[in-house]
Amino acid sequence: MTNYHFERWIYKTVVGFILISGGIFFMYYSITHNVRDNWILYGLVSAIACGLGAYFLGSASVNKVKSDIIKKQKMKQQSG
Repeated sequence: MTNYHFERWIYKTVVGFILISGGIFFMYYSITHNVRDNWILYGLVSAIACGLGAYFLGSASVNKVKSDIIKKQKMKQQSG
């Protein structure tokens, strides 16, 4: 039986990396294409994407710790 927190850790890590990569892409696009009319829009999109990506990565690390604690407890119960 798989651990719920392990599955959430995988999912949130992938989503976090995709959001941060997307935010960096929007930053790069707005800088290289001299977006002057919509610079506020691109700035907001990149800031929100990077912020949400950092949130998902932080949440993923909490789920990873929970998964490891549950795994240790199961191993301890099986051996004891």
